[in-house]
Amino acid sequence: MTSLSYFSLLRFPFRSAFGIAIPVLFFLAAPPATAAPDISGNWKTPAGAIINISTCGSAPCGKIVRFTPPKGYTMKNTPDLKNRDASKRGRKILGLKVLWRMKSQPNAWKGRVYDPRRGFSANATIRKKGGSALEVQGCVRVVFNVCEKEVWRKVN
Repeated sequence: MTSLSYFSLLRFPFRSAFGIAIPVLFFLAAPPATAAPDISGNWKTPAGAIINISTCGSAPCGKIVRFTPPKGYTMKNTPDLKNRDASKRGRKILGLKVLWRMKSQPNAWKGRVYDPRRGFSANATIRKKGGSALEVQGCVRVVFNVCEKEVWRKVN
């Protein structure tokens, strides 16, 4: 069998070239993976908060720039009372980083998200949906992954 294969290669040398060239051509012709989208700007959450996403170092991060404060508080003095970490309950909600450790993925960003309404953080996946919407998915591992999605809308 070896001599037959060798003979076939000698008789038709273009076969070996095609045997290598065809997979290489398919690889080169495949569409390139798209980079993570630009998600910078101000985004309104379903709860009405405004999150400003901008570059923090080499990756995007998001900070709360506006929200409806609870009764008895203003935006400037609302503390992070529901944080599960008691040492962080005194920090202010205004300016709080709620998206961080963002890493570029094909067509998305992955990182961490913090929800001050519930006081916990989760793994996040952010995908741009058209030019004016972000799909933000947060997942927390309990016994299995529990995930929740929100759509944030672009504001000027």
